[in-house]
Amino acid sequence: MASEARISQDYLLSVEDFKKMILGASYFFEREKEKIDALNVFPVPDGDTGTNMSMTLGAAVKGSLSYEGESIGELSEIVASHALMGARGNSGVILSQILRGIAHGLQKKDYISPGEFSKAFQYAVVYAYKAVSTPVEGTILTVAREMARGIRNAVKKGENVHNSMEEAIKSGKAALEKTTEMLPALKDAGVVDAGGLGLLVFLEGCLYAMKQSLDDLLNHKQKSLPGGGFPASTIPSGQHTRPIPSEPLDLQHPYCTEMIIKSENGAFSGLESELSSYGDSLIVASDKNLAKIHLHTASPGLALQAALDYGTLHDIKIQNMEDQHEEAASSKAPVETPIILPKAGRHEQGEAGIISVSFGEGFREIFLSLGADEIVFGGQTMNPKVEDLLHAVQKLPQKATVILPNNKNIIMVAEQAKTLADKYVEVVETRSLPEGLAALLAYNPYQPVENNLTAMVEGITRVKTGLVTYATRDTTIRGSNIKTGQYLGLFEDEIVSAGEDLNQTALEVAEEIITEDNDIVTIFYGRDISRSEASLLANAVAEKNPELEVELQHGGQPIYYYIFSVE
Repeated sequence: MASEARISQDYLLSVEDFKKMILGASYFFEREKEKIDALNVFPVPDGDTGTNMSMTLGAAVKGSLSYEGESIGELSEIVASHALMGARGNSGVILSQILRGIAHGLQKKDYISPGEFSKAFQYAVVYAYKAVSTPVEGTILTVAREMARGIRNAVKKGENVHNSMEEAIKSGKAALEKTTEMLPALKDAGVVDAGGLGLLVFLEGCLYAMKQSLDDLLNHKQKSLPGGGFPASTIPSGQHTRPIPSEPLDLQHPYCTEMIIKSENGAFSGLESELSSYGDSLIVASDKNLAKIHLHTASPGLALQAALDYGTLHDIKIQNMEDQHEEAASSKAPVETPIILPKAGRHEQGEAGIISVSFGEGFREIFLSLGADEIVFGGQTMNPKVEDLLHAVQKLPQKATVILPNNKNIIMVAEQAKTLADKYVEVVETRSLPEGLAALLAYNPYQPVENNLTAMVEGITRVKTGLVTYATRDTTIRGSNIKTGQYLGLFEDEIVSAGEDLNQTALEVAEEIITEDNDIVTIFYGRDISRSEASLLANAVAEKNPELEVELQHGGQPIYYYIFSVE
């Protein structure tokens, strides 16, 4: 009977087959991730779809290799769980949900037939669509659906698993080619959808691995993979490290001083002007009867004394920045390890703990000074995984947590952490670092969580973000020719300036964003920009906009030379 049940390798898949498929897919992603990353609508350094999917599969591989049982259902569940915890970015989350759907279709199975494999892939499509709040055609979802249709048609013809997968790849390639015409942004850039290509790479790897032995796959680094339809990448992979400021701190004002002032009458007029005489990097955020203060000063005692004239002082914190700087500069932890930077002394306060995703030492300091409890390292091109955010949630002693993803590609990851957490978690959908700061400024630790969520969402609507980066490839967008290495300015997901002069490009971004309704412009300069360079830009912006208050802050961020926050 056993021999009858196991008809043929072609017609039934076993635990070893499933392990091989996950390994093969992971290895193909190692080879192709740079090509997938390059399929970016804009030629800016944020195309990380291939890297995120590759790292998500890497987590799935670790889970699969630890399993020693004989149930393909159990193995697929382990693979899906590890993929979810290791999921990075929107593409990684969607891939993890595809694996989750497959696991749902394979539960309680020791072997699977072509029909069962087809059913499992139908579940994969359902789970993928459910993972996206507003599904859009012309994306990985379209390619997944057509792949499932290809498998189903092949099975109806009596094909085995191998031939069914070949039909799925054929259908997927046809769907991928159509994505360029389905989405205007893809058509304008002349590219196909990166996530859709990633799914093709996934299934190509699965198909290749089915013909190999497990031992050969485990030793794949000594062998070259076939070329297939996707040329091997010539760019070596590597780990990103935490950004370190490129210039020493200005220690004329060495003490980072933070406090909260409570006032019964909310009379904070004149507070900012008075405190500015005691140092720099001043931030005053007031709301009704409460003001949050951040100040770099050489005389924290005098600053505290001045603040007392406006109300009672709370949550006072004074830190020597030289100590902080030396500690940060000596740390080079890779992104693979969760980097969670705590803020001591506020955990006992407030109804909710605040987790902010951020990169750049300057931004880290500002987020902490404004009340964030935990900083999870991550951002553009270096998305944290679900496990990182979940770990941060579990660390906080508060019964509720608010996550600020501060990047559109981290929102889905944050939502998955929310689903997995055993406490109340809300995600405020901040899509940039300035939006995260605006949300945090609106947070009042002495108000109920529900009130704060409303205030934080309203705070986001009052800020606009501009970015200055560089072009990663030659392209033509809306009739404008862009060359590799040119400076690019972005506003609302649009390229609004491009050129050879950094300050001119940045000025054009500022002029595009600023309107007569705005009052404050904050310029955050990156790790590759000196303060003197940034001051020249700030002065130029102030000259062109004399009615505005122009502030300059050290963000220390990589990738972006400047980040504008306009309110």
